[in-house]
Amino acid sequence: MRLLTAFILELPMRLTVLLAAAVACATSLSAQAKPADPNEGKRPRGWQVRYDQGAHAAHGADSVAFAQMTPGFHATTGGSAAIMWHNDSSATGDFTVESTMFLFPTKGRDREGYGLIVGGAELGGAGQRYTYFLLRNDGKFLVKQRAGEQTSTLTDWTALPAIARQSGEEPVKNVLRVEAKGATVRFLVNGAEAVALPRAQAKPDGVFGVRMNHAVNAHVSSVARAK
Repeated sequence: MRLLTAFILELPMRLTVLLAAAVACATSLSAQAKPADPNEGKRPRGWQVRYDQGAHAAHGADSVAFAQMTPGFHATTGGSAAIMWHNDSSATGDFTVESTMFLFPTKGRDREGYGLIVGGAELGGAGQRYTYFLLRNDGKFLVKQRAGEQTSTLTDWTALPAIARQSGEEPVKNVLRVEAKGATVRFLVNGAEAVALPRAQAKPDGVFGVRMNHAVNAHVSSVARAK
């Protein structure tokens, strides 16, 4: 537990340097000219967290570091997987949700998933439900659903060459998209289709956000409904 706690609490200075280089392309000159945000380094405003093993927010509160780091936010999970969402982020009908994520060194934990949730409802209660689309650093993806404490697999871990894999000390970038159009929902990574599922099965309508499994260190530069 001491090692896990140290892992969670430690945010090495070098990560800040690497992050600045990795996401510089996403920061415009006009954004750089704006005054410093007083919320920098604090939990992103309006965002909520729920851990797999228990109640919303209070249980396992020391299991994730979750802070605004412009552009976007940085999250480091420990002993529990978690979902993170903003109640104002929802999508129904025909829509596309996209997120750009940077995975930092995995320290050998290449089988831990990170990615998007869609179709969220009652996320703070016992009746929580959502569909999640995860990647992991062995080059595989997963599509799964949660309803209460039960989960069901829609597409099991499957290799996808388009997934960029982290190695060495540099973070790696992946862009995840969920495109819901008509009766079909497509899940894509870096422009390549991972799988297409019937809308009735994927159930994409609802709150969208982020999910990270155990021991994931990642920066989310954006998660939004694409125009």
